[in-house]
Amino acid sequence: MDKGVLKQTLLMEIEKAKENMIQVAREEGIASEGTLQVSESIDQLLNELHKVSLIK
Repeated sequence: MDKGVLKQTLLMEIEKAKENMIQVAREEGIASEGTLQVSESIDQLLNELHKVSLIK
């Protein structure tokens, strides 16, 4: 996959996950297990984005 396309895809996934995390936090509370799980998935996506950004 093209690096630019991969970055755009990751950025879109991160934005969707952030919106999901806000919704879950509103419903379950900011420190709920569900919110923490979504937060961890965002961390993983951010790590992937960082790796892709390092590739030349």
